[in-house]
Amino acid sequence: MKVNSIFFPFLSFLIPFVMRAVPEILMAPYLCGFDTLAHYVPTSLLWLNGGVSCSSYIATAPLFYSVVVSLVWLGGPLFTVLKIVPCVLHGFLGLSIFGYAKIGLGWSSKKSIVPALIGTLYFVALRISWDLLREELALVCFFAVLMLLAVSENRKFSLKRWVLLSLAMIAVVSTDQLVAALMLVMVVLTMVYKTMLRKQIGLTNLILFSSPSILLFLLSFYFSPSVPEYRLIFGFPSNSDGWLQLFGYSSYPAFLTNEAGFFIYCFLPILPLVAISYRRIRNFQLRSWIVLIFIALFIPMVSPSNLRWAMMLIYPLAFYATETLSKLKSINWKHFNHAPYRASVIYLVCVTMILSFGFTLMPPEKPFVYFDASHNSYIYQIPSSMLQNTLSKANCNDTVNSLQWFKDNVKADSLMLTHRAFYGWAISLLDKDRVVLYEYDNPANAAETVIQNRHSQIYLIWWVDSYGWYEQPNVPSSFTEVYHSGKIAIYQFVLNA
Repeated sequence: MKVNSIFFPFLSFLIPFVMRAVPEILMAPYLCGFDTLAHYVPTSLLWLNGGVSCSSYIATAPLFYSVVVSLVWLGGPLFTVLKIVPCVLHGFLGLSIFGYAKIGLGWSSKKSIVPALIGTLYFVALRISWDLLREELALVCFFAVLMLLAVSENRKFSLKRWVLLSLAMIAVVSTDQLVAALMLVMVVLTMVYKTMLRKQIGLTNLILFSSPSILLFLLSFYFSPSVPEYRLIFGFPSNSDGWLQLFGYSSYPAFLTNEAGFFIYCFLPILPLVAISYRRIRNFQLRSWIVLIFIALFIPMVSPSNLRWAMMLIYPLAFYATETLSKLKSINWKHFNHAPYRASVIYLVCVTMILSFGFTLMPPEKPFVYFDASHNSYIYQIPSSMLQNTLSKANCNDTVNSLQWFKDNVKADSLMLTHRAFYGWAISLLDKDRVVLYEYDNPANAAETVIQNRHSQIYLIWWVDSYGWYEQPNVPSSFTEVYHSGKIAIYQFVLNA
């Protein structure tokens, strides 16, 4: 076996794995990622302690949670599992991109590792790996689907290969609805494309073996109302732009302008390399990926966010940037030798590493200038640093101290109100019956509602005054501080204060 046949795939896994492990090591023993702590921890604990109904299981797209819960059942602490799994996923994403470039596009090993590294080390890819773990697992399976589709078109019929394709598609649908929607539309377009080319045999096989994943996707939508946090909300602007206020925009032009700004913010550093090779890559799958994303960007959405769709462009764009480097290397520059190629490689490496290391190493209190809120208008999509979850790393220990104080010093029938930012913390440290989630609403209104239904003492965990995140620097006057550790405090609700 040739060394290169192992070396480059190994690097395509190892380098992304190590890069993603850096913030996890710096955050130890706490987790990276907003969704990781705000959603994955509570849902995993719910499944571990209370189980899950069949309908909720299907609607949740359960594969990621099934993996996590299984690892915990085997003896791994939940927080440890959720620190290791993201690193392993990021490594496998690099490997799957490499595999698609090598097998699906027929590129050399040296060329194939380039999109694998761009697609995992560029800061947008790292942001996805920060907390969109279900999406990343689905992308690993999606690249497997694309690879198997490409192989099936160029080789004789193989039942084993088509069954693997069907299972990979089911895995995508079972992991993330966003990637699943992209995959299924792309598969439908492939069917149309085969019909136009009159490839009836390949078309019949594709319809037959993709049917299970399509049925599962539709079934998940049927059961989706049973999963409160999962909603697909979208629509087109009506004659009155006031409808768009539901999506946070004053008008449809404002909506498009915001998306255009986000696209430029995310991809401007690599757009010159992408533009040069846009016409060179005629691969149907990659072009469909880009076109479908841009179509989706014209439809206002609340869940999933349009900007989340936009971030997924990093993967096809990585292939276009790679093709540009390949083109520059192949040109015989009479007077410059390989200077343009070398300059492009140096530029790409420098811009990727500067932004990526700034994103992974700098704390949110002193972020790298590109991610600082004064320059980053999309702070809720691209956080200032990976060294945070729902809170900054600097607040994690104080949060544990505050919740432990509540557990040890407050009556057992007292309730803890939690914003979504503190819910995962509270549910992992306190009895779930003592935790009341009020999401992003006004905590005073939530306290008044709760106290009418359950005559218990009500407490709230939040930052000390003037330091609160999520556009809530202070707590309402009806809450009185009774304990604090650092910048995190416990407040007691005082009715009619």
